[in-house]
Amino acid sequence: MLTRGRRDRRPRPAPGRSYKNSLTNRAQPHFPGRDVALSSGTMKTLRIAALGLLLTLPLFGAAEQRPNILVILTDDQGYGDLALHGNTIVDTPRLDALFRESVQPNQFHAAPVCAPTRASLMTGKQFLRAGVWGVHGGRDYLDLRETTVAERLRAAGYATAMAGKWHLGKTDAYLPWNRGFDDSWSITDRLYQHTDPIIDHNGRPLEPKGWTAEILTDYVIEWMTRPRKQPFFCYLAHPYIHEPYYAPEPLIAKYRAKGLSESFARLCAMTEHLDAEIGRLLDKLERAGLARDTVVFFMGDNGPIGNPVNVPPLTDEEMALRNPAGLRGVKGNLYENGTRTPAFVRWPGHFPVRTVEHEVDITDIVPTLLDIAGVPYDPEAFDGHSILPLLAGKADTLENPPRYYANHVFIWPGRKRLYDFLPGKDQLAFDDQVLAVRVGRHKYVVGYGRHELFDIVADPQERHNLAPEQPALADALRHRLREWWTREVLPLPQSYAMPVYVFPETPGRSIFLHGCAPVRIHGGVVQESHDSRQWSRPGDGIDFAIRVPAAGAYRLEALLEPGPAADNARLEVTYRQESLEFSLQRADKVDMGTWNFQAGDSEIAFRLTGNPANDAPAISIFRGVSVTRLPTP
Repeated sequence: MLTRGRRDRRPRPAPGRSYKNSLTNRAQPHFPGRDVALSSGTMKTLRIAALGLLLTLPLFGAAEQRPNILVILTDDQGYGDLALHGNTIVDTPRLDALFRESVQPNQFHAAPVCAPTRASLMTGKQFLRAGVWGVHGGRDYLDLRETTVAERLRAAGYATAMAGKWHLGKTDAYLPWNRGFDDSWSITDRLYQHTDPIIDHNGRPLEPKGWTAEILTDYVIEWMTRPRKQPFFCYLAHPYIHEPYYAPEPLIAKYRAKGLSESFARLCAMTEHLDAEIGRLLDKLERAGLARDTVVFFMGDNGPIGNPVNVPPLTDEEMALRNPAGLRGVKGNLYENGTRTPAFVRWPGHFPVRTVEHEVDITDIVPTLLDIAGVPYDPEAFDGHSILPLLAGKADTLENPPRYYANHVFIWPGRKRLYDFLPGKDQLAFDDQVLAVRVGRHKYVVGYGRHELFDIVADPQERHNLAPEQPALADALRHRLREWWTREVLPLPQSYAMPVYVFPETPGRSIFLHGCAPVRIHGGVVQESHDSRQWSRPGDGIDFAIRVPAAGAYRLEALLEPGPAADNARLEVTYRQESLEFSLQRADKVDMGTWNFQAGDSEIAFRLTGNPANDAPAISIFRGVSVTRLPTP
């Protein structure tokens, strides 16, 4: 799925230079995140999983001997996008080498799209239960009640850092430096700008020049090799190989010379460029003497797709070359090629090199990392389970719990567009959704106008629907899936919810209320992926859920694209009992002055008033509202 707004769709020419940045004089401010608070109920149930305790204690003794942890996540890199999985087109020598040094969970599954996988990777929960239910339109904000793995590890004494595509919230309170990372170089907007990215470094904008993959690698190398006494946790989330397709020209020329189309040559060049940067990072770990003390997790975030905006789409034949195992589906759906991704785990001297066929899920990563780090946790806090016994060679299989999957497209009566506003969870019916459950070797899929049962061990290509032959098993799995969705997803306040925007406390600091993420929509307003549109009649508008940590004065400014009827319309703002109106005047910014906000949770409403023409919008595009904290007098 395309995960960028219309304003970002124009292809950018990719420079042919490499980025080499000196970081020696750059300040490194510390921005503490939230502390991990444990309730009395949690304290009563807090325990270390028995297998984790037995396995982690022999691995290290004193706190300073705990291993470093490096997690590398790539984007849209499917199971078959590596030479080691049978791809004869692309060269990935460094990942091939990592594969030969690692435990290889050959049945590793993520979510079918970007933000949901990241939510599970950060929380150990199925993404719907963590407040994420899509890739844009306000559905990609990790709920503020969730505790991330970075927060847990930092509370246990780890230094923490993140670099790359975040995609779990676009404004303060949701960003990596708010969610447990001491340092972060995050990409939160224009997610797929493969050159000259806009980086948020702990709340401070940076605009480095060069290839994004190289810039992120430089940041991570510099951070990991800093002198420190504590172990580190580093999360590197590459935007490669998500479209648009850009790569260094010499690599593209290499694949053109093989007779590949321009689109396929660019994709293969991106893959090899990514491979080289991961290799450069691993080489630096080795030269710095950190390799034997660092556990490296490598994984993809979902299956492949071939719909770039800057060059023609890949053909069916080219997509087949990316899928030598012949798995069914693509990114965005619940068949194997949509969710099964490459994954390797390396810890020299601790994890024996081997291939593991036991099914592993993205939700298993958090409890596994905590076990590796020797951090106590309540197993009931996660949907996943530690796979440390598999990694350490202590077991070939584990108890196989049910694994639940969901699409990022949800259906309700009257829904016409992908990002139509969901009026309420009561509009969702189980039979309308695209969901799946896997128990052992069997997988049941509901959606796409049918229900299907597969034996994944005997039929990994999902060619033979067993539901007509084994109706009792299909019904049992359907019942289990329905029970999970209706009892463990729908009742949660964070499921299918819009974000709560947290106002800044620091004078001069701003946040942005995105027009695509209201808690409520009125009239004929249309919600889109990055904004709302078609404000045409009096009463049209949106409401935002807000949280003000400390009472104070804030300045509001709306960013919009006025429509043909803007001259006769005004924008009304209502907070608690106060309402004011402001003329649109065909401006793309509307200064709404200074407002005093009380501490606590509430809402702020924006409405169209006046006498706009009913057949034309007064506001064509409502991008959102900038909120800036003012100094205390």
